Amino acid sequence: MTPEEAAQIIDATLGKVGEPQPQDESYFLDARFNSIPWLPTYSRRMGNRVWAIELYRGDRAPETTLQAMVKIATVDPTVQAAFFVPANERYDHLLPACRINGIALIVKVADEYEALIFPAADSVFAEPLIVRIPEWVVDRLFSLQRLAPAFQSALIAFARRYRQLLKSGRANDETQERLLRNTFLSLLGADQRFAAVQTPLDLLRFFEQSDPQPTSRDHYFHTFINFLLGCIAIDDSYPHFLTFSRTCFPGMRNWSIEYVWLLTVFFHDVGYPIQRRQQTAEIIFGVSAINEEQIASELKQVWESPTYLSSRAQLVSLYEHLTQPTIDSHWIADPFPMHKGHALDKAFELSFLNLKHGHGVASCMRMLADFYRFPPGSAKQRQFLAQHIFASGLSIPFHDWPVRKCLRSEGISEIRTSRFPFAALLMFVDSIQEDRRGKSQDPDVLTGISFVDDILTAQMNLNLLPPEKLAEKKRDVADVVAFLKADALRFRYPAALSG
Repeated sequence: MTPEEAAQIIDATLGKVGEPQPQDESYFLDARFNSIPWLPTYSRRMGNRVWAIELYRGDRAPETTLQAMVKIATVDPTVQAAFFVPANERYDHLLPACRINGIALIVKVADEYEALIFPAADSVFAEPLIVRIPEWVVDRLFSLQRLAPAFQSALIAFARRYRQLLKSGRANDETQERLLRNTFLSLLGADQRFAAVQTPLDLLRFFEQSDPQPTSRDHYFHTFINFLLGCIAIDDSYPHFLTFSRTCFPGMRNWSIEYVWLLTVFFHDVGYPIQRRQQTAEIIFGVSAINEEQIASELKQVWESPTYLSSRAQLVSLYEHLTQPTIDSHWIADPFPMHKGHALDKAFELSFLNLKHGHGVASCMRMLADFYRFPPGSAKQRQFLAQHIFASGLSIPFHDWPVRKCLRSEGISEIRTSRFPFAALLMFVDSIQEDRRGKSQDPDVLTGISFVDDILTAQMNLNLLPPEKLAEKKRDVADVVAFLKADALRFRYPAALSG
């Protein structure tokens, strides 16, 4: 490896976590550093930090260099000392000293270079590691068999890299989130027919910005775990989802079960900023800038906008298609205006216009709005995407119990799992999974899911739930079970929840 090649690798790797700029080596010739017998091989500036990088090959920890790195960071706390270790060279013997002293490593992990950044042991920034994805979930990904090959490959690659990340010693919330982000991008790019919906970076940016609350990363992990649980469940029960696609969209070739689930779960909570409209405005402006009357007017205007009217018409049309006794043709987007007064639309309107009535409808409508903002070029492609986008959109609202309450008030008291399998799966997964969302590594309540005789069963350690949380979970499960008519796929909870 030439010095130029090493420099290119360093810049590309640091570019994943910032914007590296050249730093003149004369920085380290300053009189402050006269007592330190070391000059870095490479130096870069990233923001307010200067990276001092040593090219390293060997099988023994270089004590003199390590001591110099510690001292140079003491003299100038803005310096980030680091080792660059070329591929095929060992670095495990460097890890203990690097972890303790906050020295970074630029090394090849799995199949790509990564920057392993460790806070010093006495750093105020050091936080306990929370492994965000349960081990049993990662293990199950290696046994996927029925999902589309591109999805299988992306998920298995994620599982492999996640294990490598945990073994590398550099796992924290930031590096775990980055891996999830990259996996999300690879999943979005797994089928080029869907690229026109929205470019992956735009979709990802929207997702990351969708929750202005301080727990947005928490929400991100929760959503991704829900996605993985659903992938495992769909892989186990694939014939049910295949039957749905063939029954409800009989004229569609290559209808993508995986893509509908991807959109459903990743967008299912993005309506929270709309539900928290007043707090969102305060976060943006720093003051309470909008009152309830103004919010109500704004929501009404959005609800009656051409884009939302068109989306509402398609949702009602697809709902009518899926609830007819016998389906003998495939659904196509309805070009005619909607006749107002349909029970589904009235329930959705009640939820959307009254922010106390949940976020599920807002999540659905926000996702569909992007379909109109980034329309594909041809009519054929638009119809193809519409089959998936609206199937996903219609699957989202039902997971939100206030929305279900609005639906019941309009006479819609249940949905069939044979006709709404994605909605049913989201309701099930969202009701059983709340682990690893806090600031400490607590034992998991959900310990597994299994599929036998058309039944998806949740294994849960309910003894970990405090009494008030257990009572809340019982109410949630009872509401989910009451709303699902299990005429195909069925769901089973522990007896203590559903009995």
